[in-house]
Amino acid sequence: MTELLLKAGRLFDGVSERLLENAYVAIDGGVIASLGRQAELEGGEGSFGRVLDLGPRATLLPGLINMHTHMSFSSGAAVLADHQRESVETKLIRSVENLKTALRTGVTTVRDCGTVNEIAFAMRAAVDDGTLVAPRIIASGAGVTTTGGHLWFCGVEADSEVEVRRAVRAQAKAGADFIKVFATGGNTTPGTNPLAAQYTEAEMRALTEEARRLHLPTASHAHGSPGVHHSIAARVTTVEHCTFLTADGVRYEPEQSRIMAGEGIYVCPTIFQGASKFAHLDDPEIPPAQRDFLRLQQARFELVNRLVDAGVRIVSGSDAGVAYNEFGDYPGDLILSVEGTGLSPAYILKSATGVAAEALGREDLGVLAPGKAADVLAVQGNPLEDIRALLDVRAVVARGRVVH
Repeated sequence: MTELLLKAGRLFDGVSERLLENAYVAIDGGVIASLGRQAELEGGEGSFGRVLDLGPRATLLPGLINMHTHMSFSSGAAVLADHQRESVETKLIRSVENLKTALRTGVTTVRDCGTVNEIAFAMRAAVDDGTLVAPRIIASGAGVTTTGGHLWFCGVEADSEVEVRRAVRAQAKAGADFIKVFATGGNTTPGTNPLAAQYTEAEMRALTEEARRLHLPTASHAHGSPGVHHSIAARVTTVEHCTFLTADGVRYEPEQSRIMAGEGIYVCPTIFQGASKFAHLDDPEIPPAQRDFLRLQQARFELVNRLVDAGVRIVSGSDAGVAYNEFGDYPGDLILSVEGTGLSPAYILKSATGVAAEALGREDLGVLAPGKAADVLAVQGNPLEDIRALLDVRAVVARGRVVH
């Protein structure tokens, strides 16, 4: 007897932009056994252990993939201060709660881009063995940064070509799924410089060379243009943020974009609501820091459009855990991506499902098809017509188990 049958008015498979009407998905042993039109279903509903008929207005789609998270971060105004005053046990409890919150919104996989090893890998193991019901975790563990560099408080500090190679080897030994490197400073770490490169091009090349030798993808945090350039020259797998930031603001660099498109380097622009959840540029009373965030957000919408026009592959990740960025916000962040950039709902949904899985190198994820992982989100409405349907979750299935 097949374990689970899902029925809904339509299905988006994470690849095609055409919906399958009056659809079903049959799940057995944690994978998709079959799918198609309900009229073509063989054996009848009696051959299933459980049937969930979600109704004619519901849409089935792949579970969402959040490509950039920090599971132990507080989402508070002072992430570093929170991290430093809290015990490991408190961070672990927060990690559990953060990921359970994400799961309820339909996120079935997270790529965690910087959490101390003892938490990141323990959490991953707990999910993998079924101890913890939470999204699947693809974890870098500690990121590679300079001494006192961005996220030094949950990183491996390395200051030369030899040291970055040693850091990659250490993270591979610890069990990292990929290597996270901080090519520039960042706003979460006071005293670092987001505009300046933390590593030379030679050091970045040494890091990616070592990672490729160990068959590990690489993700590079890069805001300032020099750090973005070094990341591209080193042929990282994904560039995180990729703002091409200068003292004058965000700029578009067509030649660097052409290289990324040609080399198949993905960009995760980390569009998230942040201050825009409670502030707007037309409000004269908002604090200067929030106004700066909103202005930068508008510039980044324009940059993403130009990257897409240049053929760069975009994946979605929210940087969940940083200031004002909750783990339950991701559907709203995807909505913001559509409304801010003008890109189609189908494009953004694929960036959080099928294309995200491609960037992870995980053919089993991000797509509804026979033999793929049974990670399914059901929402009320048609998200390809109105992306806001993501906010009306009807059911979440993770690894073949109905979890919400």
